[in-house]
Amino acid sequence: MPRVELVNMVKNTVLIRGLDRDLYNHIVGKAKEQGKNIAELMNEAMRLYLREVTGEKQESPDLQRIIIGGSVMLSKADIFGIYSEIGKFHLVNSGELTLDNDFDKETFHHIEKIHNTGRLKVPKHVHHLALLKAGHIHGEVEKY
Repeated sequence: MPRVELVNMVKNTVLIRGLDRDLYNHIVGKAKEQGKNIAELMNEAMRLYLREVTGEKQESPDLQRIIIGGSVMLSKADIFGIYSEIGKFHLVNSGELTLDNDFDKETFHHIEKIHNTGRLKVPKHVHHLALLKAGHIHGEVEKY
């Protein structure tokens, strides 16, 4: 039994030659600051790199989705609370989603993407940020 555990552990280990130790230590520090492990931060960094190089969106297979089919208002505190529990996530709205007036640029950094096929109500001062997170508009987006 211990041998199987060791094989699984080795199977998940990736050795990288020539890795800059200072960069690695900096990543370790950032991971601790964000309450993440190094693997999570490295996976995120590699996805961002691939997105920039290829222009394609690489969706994380473990990315959580918050699905809204009714009528919901989300505040900055709601988003930060969700993020603290599950990390970055997709908002999937087919109902009516209202983003509270306290939304700001920092709040949007905690949301990976907004998929809207319903009605999305967004404060005027962050309307452009909501459009950037939505990408393609399939539903209605209203400024208030």
